Amino acid sequence: MNEHSTQGFDKSMVMVSFIVSAFTAVVGPLILWVLKKDEDPATAEALRHVANFGLSYTIYGIVAGLLTVVLIGAIIGPIIGLAFYIFLILGAVKAYNGEMYKPPFTLDIIK
Repeated sequence: MNEHSTQGFDKSMVMVSFIVSAFTAVVGPLILWVLKKDEDPATAEALRHVANFGLSYTIYGIVAGLLTVVLIGAIIGPIIGLAFYIFLILGAVKAYNGEMYKPPFTLDIIK
């Protein structure tokens, strides 16, 4: 599905998934994806992007935490945290507007 598609998915469910990821990062969006993945392919794809987003940025945060040993993690960690919340807000707004959004630097872990 096109990243800028404006139709075909449950925008309120995707928006809720982005908002839930602010508090649970991976668990909430992953549960929503598992519950909805068989109902609608477009919604499943959008929710998969949100789950991958949370998972990717959690991995980046863990790596930054490990890199604090060599001090670079102390610089990278806050940048990753800030980027997570900026992309989360962008994703929620785009979902509200009915646009499919895959945040930057999101790994495609869940297929």
